[in-house]
Amino acid sequence: MMRSLARLLLGLVIAALVLVSGWLVFHLVPRDEYFAERHGTLQATDAGPLVEHPGGFVSRQLRLSNDNGLSVRARLLRPANVDEPLPGIVLLGGHRTGQDAVDVIGDPDGIAVLALDYPYRGDDDFGTLSSFLWNVGSLQRGLLDTPPALMLGLDWLLEQPWIDPRRVELVGVSLGTPFATVAGAVDDRFARVWIIHGGADVRRWIEDNLDRVLPQAWLRAPASWFLYAVAYGPSFRPEKWVGQISPRPVVLVGARQDERLAPEQVQALYDAAGQPRELVWMGGPHVNTGRPEIVGALLEIVRSRMLPSSPVTSPGAPP
Repeated sequence: MMRSLARLLLGLVIAALVLVSGWLVFHLVPRDEYFAERHGTLQATDAGPLVEHPGGFVSRQLRLSNDNGLSVRARLLRPANVDEPLPGIVLLGGHRTGQDAVDVIGDPDGIAVLALDYPYRGDDDFGTLSSFLWNVGSLQRGLLDTPPALMLGLDWLLEQPWIDPRRVELVGVSLGTPFATVAGAVDDRFARVWIIHGGADVRRWIEDNLDRVLPQAWLRAPASWFLYAVAYGPSFRPEKWVGQISPRPVVLVGARQDERLAPEQVQALYDAAGQPRELVWMGGPHVNTGRPEIVGALLEIVRSRMLPSSPVTSPGAPP
């Protein structure tokens, strides 16, 4: 009896391992075709009131939806008075960037900024294994839907009478890097793609940033591989997509004292990009919404390339 029970338990364990392995392998298969198919056509815009801010700029909350069921929240910032068509950027940074755009970005100063949230609809609390497992499906859908959401944001921006359709650029900041390289490669309407404090090798980036939640160093590598697979990592390899943006320009901005991203990862992504390309090194640590001086310096670098009247920022030297 005990021997039969042991065989049954062993069989169940093996079956569970096979199922989990198959599930992970499925997620390692690139989903390249998904992004263009999911983009669809902009169908609805739920726009909030136009809000005036000190300094001569306005903001507006938006919810954009397409005919494939994709919906994304965004926030528009632009000058209050528009005398001639504006250059624009579609911006993806950290979670809830769009919601907090006024506080994080402030006055867009001559540029229209459409800051997107990630199209994720689950809970924000991943503090326990049970909460992670409960929300993993929503998280996966949100990740796959992010490049199409960026393209949907571009659809809306190009419909606005105050935008210059030839001068709309895509900016991916930090975590936004893999999604921006995908959207920039798939959608050639983006005139230029910016990668700010991002680099190659997403799996390594995950491992290097697990120290805050996994003090056991030996656990970080297997945990990072698991998370990389769950997140459809091979579908978002920046070093694969960035070369497909050419002949449109790519600008990478690295931080010399970046504590979250190794400089060789920035260099590797730059090396993978086609021409024309540019690599700019700035001082200071990794960008963070709690570091307004870094956000301001990054915006000045972007403005120096987008607005002819702005001073040109020196590329500087590598770290």
